[in-house]
Amino acid sequence: MSTAVPIEDQPLADDPLLAAKLAAPHIRTPIVDRPRLTERVSSGVDGLLTVVSGAAGSGKTLLLASWCTTAGPPGPVAWLTLDPDDDAPGVFWAYVIAALRRAGVRLPPEVAEPFLGGSVTHHLLATLADSLATGAVPVVLVLDQFEAVTSRQVHREIDFVLRHADGTLRLVLLSRDDGAGWLHRYALRGDLVRIRNADLAFTREEAGDLLRLHGVRISAGTLSALAEQTRGWAAGLRLSAVALQQRREPDAFVAGLPGADPALTGYLVEDVLDAQPPDVRDFLLLTCVVDRVCPALADALTGRTDGEGVLARLATGNVLTTAVEHAPGWFAYHPMLAQVLQGELDRERPISRAELHRRAAVWLEDAGQFVEAVRHASAARDWQLAAAVVVRQLGVGPLLVGGGTTQLDAVLTDLPATAGGPLPAVVRSARALTAFDLDTCRAQVALADEQAGEATGPDRAPLLASTAVIRAILARVHGDPGAAESALAAGEEQLSGIPDAEDHPELRALLLSSVDTTQLWAGQLDEAERTLRRGLVASSPPGCRYPRLNVLGRLALLEYLRGRLGRAADLGRAEVALADDAGLPVAHRTGAGHLALALVAVEQGDQAGTRRHLDGASRSVGARHDPLVAVLVPMLRALWYADGRDLRRALSSLADVPGVVGGRPLPSWLADRLAVTAARVHTERRDLAAATTALDGVVGPDPEQAVRRAAVALLGGDADGATALLSPVLAAEPAGDPTGTVEAWLLAAHVHLLDGRRPLAREALGRALALAEPERRRRLFLRPGAPGRTLLSTFPEVGRAHAWLAPAPAAGRGPGHPAEGGGGGEEAPVEALTDRERTVLARMAQAMSSDDIAGDLFVSLNTVKTHQRNIYRKLAVSRRNDAVRKARRLGLV
Repeated sequence: MSTAVPIEDQPLADDPLLAAKLAAPHIRTPIVDRPRLTERVSSGVDGLLTVVSGAAGSGKTLLLASWCTTAGPPGPVAWLTLDPDDDAPGVFWAYVIAALRRAGVRLPPEVAEPFLGGSVTHHLLATLADSLATGAVPVVLVLDQFEAVTSRQVHREIDFVLRHADGTLRLVLLSRDDGAGWLHRYALRGDLVRIRNADLAFTREEAGDLLRLHGVRISAGTLSALAEQTRGWAAGLRLSAVALQQRREPDAFVAGLPGADPALTGYLVEDVLDAQPPDVRDFLLLTCVVDRVCPALADALTGRTDGEGVLARLATGNVLTTAVEHAPGWFAYHPMLAQVLQGELDRERPISRAELHRRAAVWLEDAGQFVEAVRHASAARDWQLAAAVVVRQLGVGPLLVGGGTTQLDAVLTDLPATAGGPLPAVVRSARALTAFDLDTCRAQVALADEQAGEATGPDRAPLLASTAVIRAILARVHGDPGAAESALAAGEEQLSGIPDAEDHPELRALLLSSVDTTQLWAGQLDEAERTLRRGLVASSPPGCRYPRLNVLGRLALLEYLRGRLGRAADLGRAEVALADDAGLPVAHRTGAGHLALALVAVEQGDQAGTRRHLDGASRSVGARHDPLVAVLVPMLRALWYADGRDLRRALSSLADVPGVVGGRPLPSWLADRLAVTAARVHTERRDLAAATTALDGVVGPDPEQAVRRAAVALLGGDADGATALLSPVLAAEPAGDPTGTVEAWLLAAHVHLLDGRRPLAREALGRALALAEPERRRRLFLRPGAPGRTLLSTFPEVGRAHAWLAPAPAAGRGPGHPAEGGGGGEEAPVEALTDRERTVLARMAQAMSSDDIAGDLFVSLNTVKTHQRNIYRKLAVSRRNDAVRKARRLGLV
């Protein structure tokens, strides 16, 4: 029977064995308390087998040595540190038996240590297993560096002893690899506990504890950077902690790892890289230029055919190589190892790093990983290859829709102006366009067109399609519908010749969204609507977010110009919500959606909504680089200030309206709108001459022009002249936007009231209200000093019959006056509804189910239900029908 006896009773002084291998290592470094690991070791030792596997320096040995001294093992602990010379049965079992005796395990005399060079008999192993099985307490045997033992015979013998020791032997294997196949039988029986490399990695909190034990204090940001650099690798952290004790600039040290610490670099070279066989070492050097590698890519880089086997051995051998999560078959080297490998590659140069990057780029393009291909072509400084991948595989769409913030744009930062040929030129043009460097954009796209004959084969059609898209966007910026139409025709012709054009729908979406913008700018509303409908379909696939935002915003403006405020608001909210969901900053938005919502808010008397969305439109990129937004934003601001009687700011805003865009004057419809707005401002100032002069510039037969002239005539005391001007407007059926007709009826009612014809005045007021009610046009009835306000005060019973006249729920103080309303109403919501909630509410009012709303808005059902709960709370209702009814009374839908 085996019993524990004092170690000094079993001296090993005369043994021909290395006594140092039979002792647990002495701990000389500060130890971080890591109960999550020591508890797992204890759990494993409660069973038969524990395997702790990890890379060199991952902390395997330190973990077990710490456990031995702090966790209270269930019995004596025998420790054996192995090396390649122990990979023979006689040597291995001689050391095991010596380790057991040194730990105080009494073994019978027949369990003799075998001759170091000899064999091991079955009788010896059976006697050893039986003597262990009859022991009073469990015996823990720790075999450190177990990867050194590769002999299948030794593995079978260990398995035999472990199985026949009747549960008394508790085996702990510390290894750089995950162990041999015979271990799986123990896993199937539930007798195996594994602690792997990922488990051994220090958490950020544990890394902080380790540094504090070394007396190192660094900022939270530097700690996070160190944890990221080391990925929790114990050796990296410990060596860094020692080095940081002497450093005054920890941030710079951490940023420079591992090169900043010679000890760490030396460890990686000597203990990791040089420990590999020569062929594996070469493999590591030739594949270190990529962030992740698969067998086929490895073969392309090395020119060999053994990538699959080598990568599998590196991963199972824990050579700081791990399988990439969610990418089966792909592997990644530890960042510190990769950096050291790249340094060794540059030093030894068996092949240039640039050539390896080029090989990677070619393989990655063939594999469909185009952005990575461009990154490696750029790293190789092969700009022709980089530009060719961009143009023939991606077009310039990803550069343009990303607004200069994409990963693709970042890897092209160093593209030099000296890189010749049409492909680099068109890429430079696209990048300049995203930065709104229009001069460079025009020059480079012209160069690409001039040199297009140099592009042949699969590069030609994508090149010409890309130049067409850029020219269409330039035409949009300059407000040139003719150039946009030409670019659309050229672009669609080229896209039809590209086999995989449907893989990159953003090109066609960009073409259409540019053309519809110029058509809207030119006042071609019917043509713009047809193009917008096509653009809406073209921008529906993934990757088309920015053109879709543009299409939604233009549709919103189009609906506003046609007088359909509710539809304009829905589309405007859809654009704003899509931008919100994408996390797009206001400064990077088109501005069209916010502008449409501001235009609607002004007409509906929603001062808070006007302020919010006018601010959004003003801060958007469109306010600086989109002609329509750039013109309408200051024009609307002038009208808003004039309504608030802040005439100084109104005049200042009018002065901000650009009179020339792209070297050409404003289109006639927009110039007319500007003239009418100026006339409104001058009328509010009682400057009739200036108002008349502004109206003299109107070209088209705009009913609002006649109404403005009638207002000027009334202000000048010419009621008969005003009546004559209003008559044709009142006789005509309203077409599109009825604002002019509504105001005409209000002015007519005012004339009747002045003449004492109250019934006619009341009737004219009713006609105005009837025209304004469908789209909740409150402005003309609520604006201080306006005829509508006076008429509602004169005929209060008429106002009470129109509950929709109540101010919008979010109304507050405008720029110069309180937003007061006439007519009845009810208490507003306790909190203003967000744009997204109003969008959901509008669809609830259309009797759409929650599932349909979720599908229509591209959000989850839970998101819709959250919005609905918020709506009920804010409207103080508990049911859907009540919410819709109350929203209608408040003018929310």
